[in-house]
Amino acid sequence: MDAVSGRIRTEIAHVVFVDLVEFTRRGIEEQARLSQGLRTAIQGSPEYARALAAEEVYSLDTGDGAALVFFGDPISAAQFAVELRSSGQMDPDCEVRIGINSGPVARTKDLSGKPNVTGAGINVAQRTMECARPGQVLMSETYAEFLSPFEEWAGRIHRVGEFPAKHDLLLRLCELRLELKPKLAANLPRTKLEKHAKVAIIYKRSARPDDELLAYLEQEMVGRGAAVFIDRHLSVGVEWALEIEKQIRSADAVIALISAKSVNSEMLEYELRTALDEMEQRGKPRILPVRVQFTDPVEGELGKILDRFHYTIWNGPESNAQVIETLVRSLNDAERPPRADFKLETPGGAMSAASPFYIERPTDLRFLEAIRQQDSIVLIKGARQMGKTSLLARGVSEVQRAGARVVLTDFQVFNETQLASPETLYKSLMQLIAFQLKLRINVDEHWSQWLGPNMNFEQFMQTEVLESVDQPVVWALDEVDRLFTREYSSEVFGLFRSWHNRRQLDPHGPWSKLTMVIAYATEAHLFITDLHQSPFNVGTRLELSDFTIEQVGELNKRYGEPLKSREELERFYALVGGQPYLVRRGLDDMVRGGVSLEALIATAEKDEGPFGDHLRRILVSILNAKGLEAAVRSVLEKGVCPDEESFYRLRTAGLVTGSSAASLKLRCNLYQAYLARHLQGA
Repeated sequence: MDAVSGRIRTEIAHVVFVDLVEFTRRGIEEQARLSQGLRTAIQGSPEYARALAAEEVYSLDTGDGAALVFFGDPISAAQFAVELRSSGQMDPDCEVRIGINSGPVARTKDLSGKPNVTGAGINVAQRTMECARPGQVLMSETYAEFLSPFEEWAGRIHRVGEFPAKHDLLLRLCELRLELKPKLAANLPRTKLEKHAKVAIIYKRSARPDDELLAYLEQEMVGRGAAVFIDRHLSVGVEWALEIEKQIRSADAVIALISAKSVNSEMLEYELRTALDEMEQRGKPRILPVRVQFTDPVEGELGKILDRFHYTIWNGPESNAQVIETLVRSLNDAERPPRADFKLETPGGAMSAASPFYIERPTDLRFLEAIRQQDSIVLIKGARQMGKTSLLARGVSEVQRAGARVVLTDFQVFNETQLASPETLYKSLMQLIAFQLKLRINVDEHWSQWLGPNMNFEQFMQTEVLESVDQPVVWALDEVDRLFTREYSSEVFGLFRSWHNRRQLDPHGPWSKLTMVIAYATEAHLFITDLHQSPFNVGTRLELSDFTIEQVGELNKRYGEPLKSREELERFYALVGGQPYLVRRGLDDMVRGGVSLEALIATAEKDEGPFGDHLRRILVSILNAKGLEAAVRSVLEKGVCPDEESFYRLRTAGLVTGSSAASLKLRCNLYQAYLARHLQGA
């Protein structure tokens, strides 16, 4: 239960309900044996073991079966179901039927104090299971929608129709097919290498099924005109190590086989680091990772290297043709190495003030003028990934050089305990402010039980901060949206507004030294209805906008002009619409991976493509937000939003542009194509 609102806290889970068929008709000893076999099979599932170690799964005994409740990755439920059905641990005379559903659940405890789960998510999973035949895996339409964006699973989903269930419930169900039909190589074009290429394939020795894929890739690459180096033909020793480094550094491309076994290989990490070092110096070799039946995040130094590159996935022999075609097309793409006078930066997150890829917009100049003039409140509004934090960083760097004292507060890093009440919030802020300004104070000694939270914090700011330092103070607050939904938000923002008012009444008082810079994305007026208590309608108000095509052209030059003509620039701009993150992500991918615009556009809306993580996050956010999926469908089908609140929510998320629900449009062609494919079945 939420400590602030008093509501039961729910979350989306992916539930696998397993039933032992005709369990109740068997004798007690046989029931015990079958139950033990099921437990052994569950514990033997690699996916269950992974989720258990990550604390992402609850296992519940249902008497004649089990319910596995997976939190986080939706693929976990399907992967577990496949592993359970293929397990050899269960009694061959006993069959199971399985139902999977995604839906809201609440974490509770049973009478013995063990973790338990209740809610519609688990109830519908049970109803789904009850519709399955022995040996069949059925899933709800809701879970199928979570699973279908993942290309390696989409081919397993088979819609089977509507089924009546208890309590007049009508279930729309799909079957999860345990085996994929192999995709024949004849169904894909057999692309040849356009020029002779030297290819090094790196892998972990004696790892299966890596060896199987290795043999296939070697045969195919040689057959298409490549010279292939594989270290299995060398004896381990000094000359072996020198020859490996020589071959990697002289290669046009390095194909790295990444599997559950190879991610722990120090040799593979060394080989990849060698390839990366050479690529950064001369633009080659291309680094082409292939994940071998492995999609888990990779930690450590190896993960840092692999995060820079897109990969293709091999799920078995049925993936052979798709993987080799992807690799050959990548080799055929025109290569354009990075310019020698800059080092690429991974897109995403705040950019440093000195970054050569930072593009100034008119907002930048207005922001710098406002903080130089020591305005009382400066508001920076912009949707996600528009550059609010990067703009803050540049402004902070500017005023620090001018001698101002700066405090940075990012509410994204505050935990629930710190945000639980005005008192915990203010005490946390006092501690952070004192630390950044190097004030030697004890927060508890400056907190009086006879004063309210607002008065305590105000007294601290006036006496310990503004009256104790000689320079102007700039307080930059990022991600303040996290405060909007708090019950005490009006108190906090009312206090900020009162400081602005005090400054107007006493222009030379202590509050004249304070400039508050507030960065946010959400429409503040949806949460703060009293205009007289809001800091969001005073001071200097700035709103970040998308890049213009001219600004994208300038950024293209800084990346070494991977877009080679005005026509390519216009096509790229239509794809990403000037959205700052998408622009940088696309240009970075073209330069870092040597990808042509044609290749980028061809894979742009794919879940495993260059924008895949960004697009999947958007889709999950839409599906998990109440009412938002219907609003997006309305935009896709009719070009309008059903109401103003939905419009503001979509604009805050960065999905649409426009000034009202009637004049909006999707932000770019990429969003249009991706969301139409997933939400309209296009």
